[in-house]
Amino acid sequence: MLQGLTGDDLFSYLLLLGAGRKDQKYLICEGDSDCAVLDPHLVDGACETVPGYGKDSVVEAINLVDQQGIKNVGALVDRDWCKSRKPISALAARTDFYDIDATIFFTGEVCRRMVSAFCDRDKVQDFLDTHQISSPVDAAITLSLPLGVLRKLSHDHGWGLRVAGTPIKEVAYADGSAIDIDELFDMSLKRSKKARVNEFDKAQIVTSIRTVMRSEIDAMEYCCGHDLNSVMAYLMQTHWAARISKDTLERAMRGGFSCPELMSTQLYKDLHSVLKVSKSELFTCEAATS
Repeated sequence: MLQGLTGDDLFSYLLLLGAGRKDQKYLICEGDSDCAVLDPHLVDGACETVPGYGKDSVVEAINLVDQQGIKNVGALVDRDWCKSRKPISALAARTDFYDIDATIFFTGEVCRRMVSAFCDRDKVQDFLDTHQISSPVDAAITLSLPLGVLRKLSHDHGWGLRVAGTPIKEVAYADGSAIDIDELFDMSLKRSKKARVNEFDKAQIVTSIRTVMRSEIDAMEYCCGHDLNSVMAYLMQTHWAARISKDTLERAMRGGFSCPELMSTQLYKDLHSVLKVSKSELFTCEAATS
């Protein structure tokens, strides 16, 4: 119902729900997946999550909420490279990492539990030992980083390359140790309908990716949640004897995000602040861990 709505439309929908009139709180999120992560932890009747289907519509709606002085609405937006074209109200909290899925991936032991539940333990350990990698999370970062760097460079320079949905098996080395950056560029260009670069730019772009990767960067900040789950599903299927799809893994990760892990995030603290409620009023986590 809400897909394709503008920020004005989303704001009007919030008013219809009761924003500004009811005691209930409303939290606008960028998509259904954000709502699905938070909903199981919310106190019944305390807050309704509303998917806005896009950063711009969410930012525009929460800015209107702020301008109108409405007190029972907040927002959660991704901390990604796709910045909004407008300033973002202080009523919007941010994800700890690139997006909600990256925040789950890097918080607590969710990823470790998924690997333990679905994979062959000996195959996982043999892989980590062979490639001298300390953990499954680090293995996923190794494969996700080139995609994240290319996404950032394409965003900054307007290359129009499509990184989302990259088939990992087609761009990873057969042993799963790394991404073939030449193949990554070729695949991104092939899948891009409105690329502003061509095959003659390949050498320069590949060099730029490698230069950024060799610099002192925080690799975790570059990793998109969808990329992380894609590479983890690839590793689990191809090298660790698991039978699980990327979509199933994403849903399992979201469902496995526990109260202690949620409570350890900055977004947990920020959501209470933007919605102006105490911890016990909004989430069930305080009671569950007391």
